[in-house]
Amino acid sequence: MEAPPSSEPGTTEVSSQEAAEGEVSASWSHGPPMLSRARRVDFPGPAFSRFDQENLVEFRGRLYFPAIREDGWRQLWKSDGTDAGTIVVAEFPPLSRYWDSPLLSLTSTGRQLFFTLADDAHGSELWVSDGTGGGTRLVADLTPGPGNSTLGPLVAVGGRLFFFRAAGAETGEPRRTELWMSDGTATGTVRVRDFGPRTSARFDRVIARGDTLFFILSRSDGTYELWKSDGSGAGTLRLRTFDPPPLAYPPYSLRVAGRFVYFIADESAHGSELWRTDGTVAGTELFEDFTPGPAGSFPQLLDVARGRLFFTVRDSDRAVERLFAVKVGGCGHCEPKLVTSLPNPFAGRREVYSRITASATTGEKFFFSQAFYSRGPAPIHHRLWVTDGTESGTTLLHQALHRSDEYTTELFAVDGLLLFPANIGEFGNTEPWVSDGTVRGTRLLQDIIPGPRGSIPYAFTRVNDRVFFLASHGDVTYTLWVVYLRRQRPCPGAPLITDAN
Repeated sequence: MEAPPSSEPGTTEVSSQEAAEGEVSASWSHGPPMLSRARRVDFPGPAFSRFDQENLVEFRGRLYFPAIREDGWRQLWKSDGTDAGTIVVAEFPPLSRYWDSPLLSLTSTGRQLFFTLADDAHGSELWVSDGTGGGTRLVADLTPGPGNSTLGPLVAVGGRLFFFRAAGAETGEPRRTELWMSDGTATGTVRVRDFGPRTSARFDRVIARGDTLFFILSRSDGTYELWKSDGSGAGTLRLRTFDPPPLAYPPYSLRVAGRFVYFIADESAHGSELWRTDGTVAGTELFEDFTPGPAGSFPQLLDVARGRLFFTVRDSDRAVERLFAVKVGGCGHCEPKLVTSLPNPFAGRREVYSRITASATTGEKFFFSQAFYSRGPAPIHHRLWVTDGTESGTTLLHQALHRSDEYTTELFAVDGLLLFPANIGEFGNTEPWVSDGTVRGTRLLQDIIPGPRGSIPYAFTRVNDRVFFLASHGDVTYTLWVVYLRRQRPCPGAPLITDAN
């Protein structure tokens, strides 16, 4: 199913105040950039048993990704989006000790591509590649011999690689966390700091701001610590210790906005609220206490657009989710401003609550998806919004996003457009869609698998003028697909989706 021409009528945009109920359909009616139809990239050689969606990475103008063949060989591939230009960079034999140990954590620092990999001689260790087979090699055997090093996350910080190592477990000692830095050589792979026994770094709670890494460390006494590091011992500092109530989450949702890192933290005195740090002890502070006292407001940090950080706060009865924005430059403590209250079509059902599942920005427009949940793990309703930071400029775009708990929602912004997976109809048949930020410009990109199942696209990754993603095509579990971006708009009346590559 291809895109209709731009002369087809569209629908009327619906504001946030009008969108509590009802379906919204969409078709192009004015000037989006031209996109090619998605095409599958065919691979030579044996079939794959596995792709890893977190390991599609742009490096030196190509897409790099790992795969495991059905015979157990692990491979590092690169692609320019053509069949002939999709080739193996390096391959590694199956392990004799266990099966299915893939390349993990592909991380580009610009000049080098790092990853972790296990082999029989060294166990799981840090590797690096320059994009060639001869330049793909082991960096260092941090746990000498066949024993594994537990490494991760790998983070690119100012052209350098930082990573954490969990030490001690392989010798039966209490687990300890170490911060390391690497330039891709054995001598240049050095330990920055040992944080002591019974500590752990949170894999999903690290972020880089310029040349500095910010991260959360957990200790066995139940406290959590916010740290920063510039790669030197003197520049690795603890900024604050949080002593949360029992069963509370560690600080999370670290976001860089201007010169600050914002995050959510839970303390006994304030509950879960919005904090920020400028990288100093004195500048690490509670930013806003929306619900004074220990109850907390449980805000959800989203993304930065138009010089503002967007976040949501739910009312105490969870019936209404309010969207806020705060300026991230030009003032010491800018007050958050209410953008709009998002309408709840299930306001009469107290067991139903909502949360934001994904967000993305094109710079001028901020997109986010909102899902409603009841007693089960899968959403009962899922919809896409866009805002320019004002109530009148907050618009409901689409109400048929997926309603599955088996995969996450992904919003991917590229050249003023948003690519995202959505259903054709209310249930199932999840396919790639595209939006220019208007209801008329929110529509199906391509029905890759006609029928009730859908292709379930995910892992959108841009490489120059191409966007790659993974999708099912029925004959194998996942395949690689590519969409080409067109920088010139077509003549009036010409199709906006073309077959040309």
